[in-house]
Formats: sequence, C-alpha cells, structure tokens
Amino acid sequence: MISFDIERDLYKKNIIMIGVDEAGRGSWAGPLVSTACWFDFTKYKSLHSGINDSKKLKSSKRREIILSLDNFVKYSSSIASVVEIDKYGLSYANSIAMKRSVFSLTHQLKKHSQIYRNKNFCIYVDGKFKPDFENLDNFLQRNKLHLDKYSIKALVKGDSLCKTIALASIISKETRDTIMRQWSKKHPVYLFDRNFGYGTKNHINAILKNGILDLHRKSFKPIATTYGKINK
Repeated sequence: MISFDIERDLYKKNIIMIGVDEAGRGSWAGPLVSTACWFDFTKYKSLHSGINDSKKLKSSKRREIILSLDNFVKYSSSIASVVEIDKYGLSYANSIAMKRSVFSLTHQLKKHSQIYRNKNFCIYVDGKFKPDFENLDNFLQRNKLHLDKYSIKALVKGDSLCKTIALASIISKETRDTIMRQWSKKHPVYLFDRNFGYGTKNHINAILKNGILDLHRKSFKPIATTYGKINK
C-alpha cells in the first residue's frame, strides 16, 4: 500500500530523500522521460491525496495533481533521446535519463538552499535494478555529469509503495504524453496522441501504411525487422 513510510524514516534521520521514476520504456517511438522528485516532508499533509502509481490514474487526474503542487515540491524531468536509446540500449538510456534528472534536482536544491548543501541524500529508484551512475560517465565519456556518491536504492513497485516515487511517475508520464501529443500534431496519421508511441493496433497499421519516422526506435522489434522495408 502506498505510504509516506520511507520519507518519514529518512526525515527522522535528517536525510534528504529523492524519488525517481521513468516513463516510455516500452514505447516504440519517442524519448524516455525520467523525473527526480523531492518535497519538504514537514508539509506532506498538503500534498494532493490522490497521488498514486501513474498507471492507475487518468490523464485528467495526473494533470490535476501536477497543478496542485506548491513550492515545497521540487522536481526535474529529463530525457534520453531516440538516438541514445538506439545507440546505447534501453537500460543505459534509462540510466542516462535518470542521472540527468537527479543531477538537475540535486544541483537545484544545493544551489538555492544552504540547508541542503551539507545533508546526505538518498535516491530511491523505481524497479529492480540500481543504476550505476558513476560508471555511466566512463561509458559516455562526453557530457559527463558529476554526482556526489549518494546512497542509491532500487525499490520494486516503488510507484505503488512510496508517495515520492509515485509523484515522480505521475510527472514523467504526463510530461512524456505531452511530448507525444505535440508530435501527433506534426504526424497525425500515427495517432501518437492516442497510442503515445506504444505498439497498439492503430500504431502498427500506421507504420505499415506510412513507414517509419526518425521518432521511431530502430533497435526495437518489430521496428528493427521492418525498418529496411518500409522506412519513409
């Protein structure tokens, strides 16, 4: 059951908790979006009561929750592009997006508030695997982002257990859906405003009829097996 238990425990230990989740991992088109989120635990009762796993919420409810956020909530959303997904693979691309969002949020907190500069941070990531942010820089070699050696923990079904991760999932999902809606205006025949890049029947039919865009992930099946035949 979703709760504030992790946040409460870390607050008592004077540790800053950041929750991280991503959206778009299984999509055939468009970027991955990762969001790192933090809120002032002393004001947790002011948060929207409907915060939950984004997959359990309608878009209207997700937008309502995002619009309800006050300045005691801070977050940063970042992407891994289609090019990065195809070049590095999904797992690395996911870690890239997560690291960018964590870097941006921690930099923001430390820069604008002296209170957080000398505190320990604990990063909770939704899922089974803990991203290796340190070795990620060695892999990319360029565009390195220096992160302090934060404590990083993976939490299976974290978006259904932890409010901060759930909020990160909501922001990631709605941010990515908004990106895909914008792409749908440019490429209306693909119905990205309905399928959001996932492998639905209408998306498959649009690919077969119109070909593949730069927006499609060429490393994904069935895109990889049909790309040479129907690329547009």
